[in-house]
Amino acid sequence: MKVCPRCYTRFPDGERFCLHDSAVLVEEEDIARLGTSIGNYRLDKILGRGGMGTVYAGEHIYIKRPVAVKILHPQFARYQEAIHRFLREARAATSINHANIVDVTDFGILADGPVYFVMEFLDGKSLEDLIEKEGAVELHRALNIANQIALALDAAHAVGVIHRDLKPDNIMLLKRPGRRDLVRMQPNQTWITEREESYDFVKVLDFGIAKVLVQDELLAETVQGAVFGTPEYMSPEAARGEDVDHRADIYSLGVILFDMLCGRPPFEAPQSSEVLSMHIHQPPPSPREFAPHREITEMAENVILKAMNKDPGRRYQDMVAFRKDLQEAYGSISYRRHAGPNNGLEPRGEQNRMSDPPRTKKRLTDELDEWISNDQTAMTVEQARMMSLVENAEKAFSPNAMSPAEAEHLANALDRALDDEE
Repeated sequence: MKVCPRCYTRFPDGERFCLHDSAVLVEEEDIARLGTSIGNYRLDKILGRGGMGTVYAGEHIYIKRPVAVKILHPQFARYQEAIHRFLREARAATSINHANIVDVTDFGILADGPVYFVMEFLDGKSLEDLIEKEGAVELHRALNIANQIALALDAAHAVGVIHRDLKPDNIMLLKRPGRRDLVRMQPNQTWITEREESYDFVKVLDFGIAKVLVQDELLAETVQGAVFGTPEYMSPEAARGEDVDHRADIYSLGVILFDMLCGRPPFEAPQSSEVLSMHIHQPPPSPREFAPHREITEMAENVILKAMNKDPGRRYQDMVAFRKDLQEAYGSISYRRHAGPNNGLEPRGEQNRMSDPPRTKKRLTDELDEWISNDQTAMTVEQARMMSLVENAEKAFSPNAMSPAEAEHLANALDRALDDEE
């Protein structure tokens, strides 16, 4: 029998989800661990169950710190390769050490055999839940999420770790207070600047089937011809069972961005084999034609289609290139740093007095940003610098001239600001 971890209703083994609250069903033995302790950690609640293990919410018994504990399923405990695969997740995440990747803090072996590791507790929701409950994600929000995923993967690839199972269910979104300005188009085609109320801080999870390119005594070689991953988000080469490199993650991220902007992945079918065949043989659909009612810029579509190219050699070759094009994909809402002359936006625009507090004197770099962006003569940075120095020199001979010390301070500040911009 399977058990719902929320309402504890029991269902036949063939069922996967609770008919009452849609929770993923777990085994009786998973329920039996609730309220017990392993190592220094008490298990309070089941967060989820995957192919390799069950994840519990709990806390450190002594310091009361909330944690998440993942325990290998007992049936795998006697297989060394299964244990190695389970440990690979912990070691891969720890070796990357990036803010956008879940942090693994502890590890242990239970008396009855299964191994476990302890992760930071993430108080948020998965990208899968967001899309499932709210549908397609607004363009600027989706680009921000994709950008952070790319940052995490860039760090992983730099140390030779390929995720291989990227999907919305493995992306956690933590709500953080807003810290940036948004430039938003009004119905009357004017632009306003407002402070974002909150934003999604991304954590990438589940490196359970990660491929570690630098082999060590813990890791076995990848089995040639084995298919690893989730069909809807799998690269063509992975679908064929071929050996993969970091560009498989780039393909999967392109699929995830498509899913966010359109509300569903590009390829779906009743059978997994059909989905795999689509990834191998069918060109990805145009996101703008797939979801014509959604705001999807031409550049956003180009990013998706290039990332999802069937030929790995014609995709983005690294996450740096992916992120560079991503910055040009914003539409009617963008972060202020992306609101430049290329899309007809002024860096600041009119202030939204209801949401933005009155601003004090602008910083020198803000004034230069606005001046250079609005200048129609296409000055170089050096020309702009010289003109600024001339203007301030003229001011020095006015009745309200600045002191020599002030003039020198201004010139030094200008040089530092321009060095930062370059």
